[in-house]
Amino acid sequence: MTEEQFVVFHIGKERYAVPIEQVNEIIGYAAPTKIPLSREYILGVMNLRGRIIPIINLGQKICIKNKKRNDEQKIIIIEDSEGAFGAMVDEVDDVKRIQKDSIKKINYDVCNGNEYIIGIAKQDNYLIVILDLNLFWRKCSNEIYNQK
Repeated sequence: MTEEQFVVFHIGKERYAVPIEQVNEIIGYAAPTKIPLSREYILGVMNLRGRIIPIINLGQKICIKNKKRNDEQKIIIIEDSEGAFGAMVDEVDDVKRIQKDSIKKINYDVCNGNEYIIGIAKQDNYLIVILDLNLFWRKCSNEIYNQK
């Protein structure tokens, strides 16, 4: 059996994860610079070591209510060949090893946007929804950069 590593995080009361190879870094929450007339889920942009990157409220984009602002909120920086973005989450747990064969695919359309869901894994007594944030970024980047 092969294991994969995932960064586990919370949005509201729910647990989510992203494959560790998609995560560039995790930083503490700092209020981004707001962009006028941007979409509601776009919190703004931030300067990350000389690079300007958009920061999104991941919970708002996937229709999950965030907790109120607190010191545990983090920004997960995701980067691929398309560019980089930051996803604000309520809390980052840790890195977990999950057996690849324990990740169950969703074979039905439970929501718009389930193409971002790799699958669902059971860990201890809870479920973790595993997201493909690289695919999420590719789908959203056009929307972010080409607002009309």
